[in-house]
Amino acid sequence: MGLINSGFRKTMLSVNKGEVYSLVMRIHGPWEIHTRIFSDGVIETEIEVSREYLQDIIGPRFNIVYEVYDALRHFVRERRVCIKPLGRCISDVIENMRIQLEAPRALIPWKPIIVISSVALIPIIGRFSFLHFLHVNNHSN
Repeated sequence: MGLINSGFRKTMLSVNKGEVYSLVMRIHGPWEIHTRIFSDGVIETEIEVSREYLQDIIGPRFNIVYEVYDALRHFVRERRVCIKPLGRCISDVIENMRIQLEAPRALIPWKPIIVISSVALIPIIGRFSFLHFLHVNNHSN
């Protein structure tokens, strides 16, 4: 609830990695923070291109610590930040390093592609269904 009160929302469009909760929060430009919370209390957070764009599938991802740590510091008594690749844990974040991310040059929203594809496929699907209907009725005689 601490993250939801800080602006995160549940996401439906994510690959499940065994997490109990999958939350996102839109930040600046095309970027959003994606946080996964696992049943053992582990939280993984990364910045990625928003799910509104195709680049989310293959785009850059950057693991982050401070944003979620800061959002939870008032809600969780015992907290440690563990950096998995290093195998080390810390108990406090002293400094928030500011890094400027550059968005991909051409962002491709996927929703218009789905709408246009659906509109283009309707006549094909309709014709297929109509021909199939005629074919079934010819055999029933």
